Amino acid sequence: MGRSVPTYREELDRMISEWNKFRRSLRKREREAFDKMIVSAKKHTTAGQYQANPDPMETLILSILLEHRLMLERIERRLCNERMDLGHLPGPASGKDDDMAENE
Repeated sequence: MGRSVPTYREELDRMISEWNKFRRSLRKREREAFDKMIVSAKKHTTAGQYQANPDPMETLILSILLEHRLMLERIERRLCNERMDLGHLPGPASGKDDDMAENE
């Protein structure tokens, strides 16, 4: 007999199909960003399959957030490296605008 519960990969494809009208209504630049988010969610299908969350939308959103977090870390490293390479760019003078320093 066949499976009674769809896999996360199948659910992800179904959810993407459901959002197709939304996607088509976006402007070209927004559509490209949306497509990149979907690609980032697909990068973690194995983890999503392993998680077996009863609400696959949670896994999809967490996958996208994870990719965004990884991107932010790459940007932060690059900015830090560029600041060190230039050697003359001070941080914020007052420190009150530097939210990242408080979280480190």
